[in-house]
Amino acid sequence: MLSAVPTRVLTVSVLLGALVAPGTAAAAASARPAVGGSAVRLLPAGAPAADSPASVRAARPTVPVVREAPADPAVRAEADRLMKLTHRQFAAVRHAPPFNWTTDGCSVPTGLLPYSEVFRPACVQHDFGYRNYGGNHELKLDPTRATKNWIDSRFRTEMRRICDDRYPAAGRHRNCRRAADAYYAGVRIGGDKAFF
Repeated sequence: MLSAVPTRVLTVSVLLGALVAPGTAAAAASARPAVGGSAVRLLPAGAPAADSPASVRAARPTVPVVREAPADPAVRAEADRLMKLTHRQFAAVRHAPPFNWTTDGCSVPTGLLPYSEVFRPACVQHDFGYRNYGGNHELKLDPTRATKNWIDSRFRTEMRRICDDRYPAAGRHRNCRRAADAYYAGVRIGGDKAFF
């Protein structure tokens, strides 16, 4: 029962991993717990301790904004050039550092398995975009919504190009375009976790 605990000192083990951005362990360690009524809240380091629950200041935990160092302009320019290539041109490029060239191919929406190999060249280029511009890998060239949307749009463009080249007959072409639209919708709706 918290009311029996003195309001000046309270030792509480708090797991902050979900509340504090990576790299801010020092900021988390400097926060100290305070008791107010029946709730435990974090007060910023240096905040005065309260003598009574009514006078405890409520402090919302904040997540500091961690800014990355700006990307090398030459690296960014080269990544932009690579992303603007057609899927065929991109496939012919030598995999040079500092870029992340790993790929998991195409994640396949249910019912569209036959297109995973058809769209593989576009998926590889899309993976390059997410792994080099996004926030989950080393370079983090531009982990913004606008950049994710641009990479997803390039993905759709290249899948449509594949459909145009591979399926000239109207019926198969239409089915391929529909599959491309489904893959595109999948990354637009479900790609945030992979990108940000």
